[in-house]
Amino acid sequence: MSSPRLEDDMKHLGDYPLRQQDDESLFHGKRLVYLCWENHLMFAAPLCVPLPPTLPFGALIRDVLPDLYGEHPEFESIDWKRTQWFNSDKRFIPDVGKSLEHHGLGHKTLIRFRTPALEGSRVTVSEGRQAF
Repeated sequence: MSSPRLEDDMKHLGDYPLRQQDDESLFHGKRLVYLCWENHLMFAAPLCVPLPPTLPFGALIRDVLPDLYGEHPEFESIDWKRTQWFNSDKRFIPDVGKSLEHHGLGHKTLIRFRTPALEGSRVTVSEGRQAF
């Protein structure tokens, strides 16, 4: 014998309209894009910024990332040609002249980037202490 389902005992007046409060249509032509610089714990979580889908990837590197991550002591040392880029877990090689949309980076996409020569939190500053 199966146990009764909670839904069978519930009464409701009608359908409840589900409204997504962060739908792309609510951001005036922009998309929410999450950015994460891996292994750099000065930024404990991905940063979320509204960006136009037509923004060239080169402008993301040149104009957006310095405003977000420029305070980090390693930021100026980034070799952008060696940087590894990920759309969530899928690696991609960006074309700096093409748009975010061209790269398939949609609303609420997570862009992760890894800077192999700069290890951030993987570097030990002194015994028991890591860099940020």
